Amino acid sequence: MNNSEYDELIKSIVKNENPLKNILIAFFSGGVVGVIAELLTEFYLNVVVMSISDAYLFTFVTFIVIGSILTGLGFFDKLLSICKCGLIVPATGFANTMTSSAMDTRSEGFIKGIGASIFKLTGSILLYGIVFGIIFGFIRSLIL
Repeated sequence: MNNSEYDELIKSIVKNENPLKNILIAFFSGGVVGVIAELLTEFYLNVVVMSISDAYLFTFVTFIVIGSILTGLGFFDKLLSICKCGLIVPATGFANTMTSSAMDTRSEGFIKGIGASIFKLTGSILLYGIVFGIIFGFIRSLIL
């Protein structure tokens, strides 16, 4: 099989997607996720009666828990195929990455499997988030 035959085979299998359609779907599904986050924050502020910083923290943690549960039950990938990138806000994408890494190696046990690989994909997110948080915090302390 030469390159042109291979390219034709790929074109027959992979469907062409409309980029504008994907952008609009991601925009609106991301907006729905944002509205849900805002409603959840308002719930924590007014019903549970928390401070604003605690409400934001609990909203973030709620999205991590929901993303992990949806990944564990096998629904996250199905929702992702419908919602496109609008569903991968930092909290749900982080939860999906962590949970899927843990699920892939759970047969190897808690220490060598889950413990060793749960942060395999998210380690760089944590590392650079902490490093740049320290850098920007230092810069901000110099400016103010």
